[in-house]
Amino acid sequence: MMNLEHLENLLDNNKPAEVIRVMAQKNSYNDAQACFILAEAHRMLGNFEKAISLYNKAISLLRPQFRQQNYAETIIDMNLALAKCYRTLGDAKKAYELAAMSQIYAKKSLLADFEIQAKQEAAMALRASGKLDEAAQRLAEVLTYYKKEGDIAGQAFIHWALGGIERLKGRFERGIKHFCQSIALAKKAKDKMSEAYGYCGLAGISRIAGDIEGCVSNYLKAEKIFAKTDDIFGKAYTNCGMANGLRQLGRYEEALKRYTAADKLYGSINDKVDLGFVKWGRADVLRRQNKLPAALAELKAAKKLFSGSDEIRGQLLTEFALAQVLYAMGSQKEAVKIYDNALKRARAENLHTYLEVYT
Repeated sequence: MMNLEHLENLLDNNKPAEVIRVMAQKNSYNDAQACFILAEAHRMLGNFEKAISLYNKAISLLRPQFRQQNYAETIIDMNLALAKCYRTLGDAKKAYELAAMSQIYAKKSLLADFEIQAKQEAAMALRASGKLDEAAQRLAEVLTYYKKEGDIAGQAFIHWALGGIERLKGRFERGIKHFCQSIALAKKAKDKMSEAYGYCGLAGISRIAGDIEGCVSNYLKAEKIFAKTDDIFGKAYTNCGMANGLRQLGRYEEALKRYTAADKLYGSINDKVDLGFVKWGRADVLRRQNKLPAALAELKAAKKLFSGSDEIRGQLLTEFALAQVLYAMGSQKEAVKIYDNALKRARAENLHTYLEVYT
């Protein structure tokens, strides 16, 4: 019989790979809690599709009893975890539906903490789909709740999320302030993972704002933390971001090595959306090296990876880059058409990707 408490302790100590190793010795997972723990382990590693399958199995095992109060919290917890997975995989619509449904269910069940968690995840889904103002408003409401409750880790997350919104709005000074607050709060809460993602956020906005040295140094801080964990997504995210910074510094060969590492890590967890950003970044290196056919091939691959997702910014960055490469290769009419359509869409979505030529 599995010691579920021991497995939960392993998760609490950021050891999801150990959870999977221990559970692999068992022949079946017909217990809902065991399925949930295994799903959480895969989610923490970045294996989002596997996690989704396991969450759904756990929910199906619990469904006959889900109306009971003691199961309400578990069902909501699972649905919110599912929402996080779908959001990361680029399906913001599905993520929002799950979060909104969970918020209603939590309110009916008088579960205030879960209602706030659901509101937070709904806001993150709105953020992912480009509805920045609405997302920011909801996140501010959640932040007020966390301050009232003295939840330092929760406050760290909200400042991180708000920092990302300010980045997308082009308000870099405000975004940097949020990321710095997030890092400070994560340190206070002794939450190393939140601290690492805070460094990633600060690194990303620093790059867009032209502080490339700051970008690289903050990714290095994040990398040191992720190196001690099993977080595949975090490691891939850091390698891709670091590659972007190195690319802007003109250190192309180092950048390409980082992109290759990110490609392998994202590929291992089948994260197609973030693989799209790797292809986009690598294409820019190749363009700067005057390897236009190779750059074009990478951009076509990126476009395919972003297709069908809610990652609008990635789609637009790829379209603008594609137009530039095609123009350089002599396909003027096609390039102008692609660029004009992308510009119209960017303005309609209130995204400023067309101004990110510096990056």
